[in-house]
This record gives sequence, structure tokens and C-alpha cells, in this order.
Amino acid sequence: MSQKYLDALASERQHNAVLRKVMLLVAGLGAIGMFLTYSLPKHLELHVAPDMKAGDTVSFKGGQAPVPTVNVYGFAYYIWQQINRWQADGAVDYGKQIYDFQAYLTPRCQAQLQGDMEGRFKKGELRQRTRQITEVPGFSFAENRVITESTSAWTVLLDMQVMESYRGQAIKDVFIRYPVRVVRYDVDRQRNPWRLAVDCFGSNRPARLDAEEIKAVQSGKPGTALALPQTVTPAALPKTTDQSIDPSSEMQPTPLEAPAAPSTPAQR
Repeated sequence: MSQKYLDALASERQHNAVLRKVMLLVAGLGAIGMFLTYSLPKHLELHVAPDMKAGDTVSFKGGQAPVPTVNVYGFAYYIWQQINRWQADGAVDYGKQIYDFQAYLTPRCQAQLQGDMEGRFKKGELRQRTRQITEVPGFSFAENRVITESTSAWTVLLDMQVMESYRGQAIKDVFIRYPVRVVRYDVDRQRNPWRLAVDCFGSNRPARLDAEEIKAVQSGKPGTALALPQTVTPAALPKTTDQSIDPSSEMQPTPLEAPAAPSTPAQR
């Protein structure tokens, strides 16, 4: 066989070897691409802040984005307010609210609330009582009211005015700071699209607010803290008394509460 044909055969073999290497390289890159595509999150959990502006960016890690503190505060406020809403009769409404919002409560918190309900019922503190709680005017959301424990847990300081009535007559009007704990809770996306849950108070306890400071802020005296509610600072948070509050106990009225008539049997 001539040298010409031998050189052509060697060239073809070399060319085929290069093609095989290219095919193996393409197959390897394809396998790596498929693996990376498979490892990407199938769902993205995004909590959009109400003050998001054009150009804002959101970072994801493991398919989850950070939850804005304002969203955590709003969630804690809404759920805790609804749990404490007894519209007609606390003996019926308290249990109904716990049941209706159980998807937004951790099992531990649900058990604590049920225990609180049973304790109040035995003491006669639910029958024919109505209850509502709302933010103390001037003490609404601020960044320092949401304490971040981790990327999946927060403690929200809710300064609330608690009002109760018995047969239409006001019997309680107090100011309490609730350290409501909020955690990520991806258990039932159909019933809980927020994927957050209230964990009651964690290791903290509610505390009574300093009524004099509340009164000073609400009266608008010059030099008082929180003259502008949207600029709450840690030093401007109302002080709490040294008295811890047992959620199942009956609280005494603050100096801001109008004294109730002594003729009502259910008054404390």
C-alpha cells in the first residue's frame, strides 16, 4: 500500500479520535447541566415588602428569600388580634378563633392557648365577655419592634390595648406588651400561604406597659418620645413595669381605665 493511503488512513483515525473526545465532552457538559437544573429550587418563596421600589433586588437561598420585618410584624399583629377577638361570648368565641386560625399557630402555641382558655373558663372569665385588642396609638410598627433570632424566627413586640366588656359594660382597659414569636412554618401551603406561624411567646412573658408614659405620648406633650410614630427608636419604646403578666390571670385596671360600677358581678 502506498504511503499516500497510509497517511490518509492515519489522518482519519486521528480525526475520529478528536470527534470521540468532543462527543464525550459534550455529553459530560450535558450531564452537568441536567444535574444543575435538577438541583435548582422548584418553588421560590418570596415575601414582598409593601415599600418595595424600582431597582430593589431580592436574594434567594435554598428557594427562600428573607422575610421583611414589616411583613413579620403585620402577620403577628393580624393573627394575634384575631385570636383575641371575642365578638359576642368569650366562652364560645375564644375556642372558635383558636380553631379557625390553627393553621397559623404552632402545635405548642395552640396547646398553650387551649390551656389558657380552659383556665379562664374555670375562673368564669369567658362567659358573656367580649374582648378586642388593638395597637396603642403612637406605638405601631418600627424596625426595632422586630427582633431577629435567625432567618426563620423572630420576636415581635406588640404594644396593645386590651379591652373587655361584660354584658355591654367595660370591665377592662389595659396596655400590654406581647412578645409574640413568629417562625417559618411550611406545613400546609393550601391553608397557610404565608408559611409563617405564631409560636406564642417562646421563652418570654407579656408585661404591662408604663401607663404614665403611654398617657404622656398620647397627650402630645413637647419632648415626649414617639412624637412621630414612624420614627420609633429603641429608647422611645414605652418602659414596662417589673411585673410579669400571666396570660391566664385577671389583670388589674391601669390608671387610664375608667373605674367600673361595683354592681356588676363579673367585675374584678
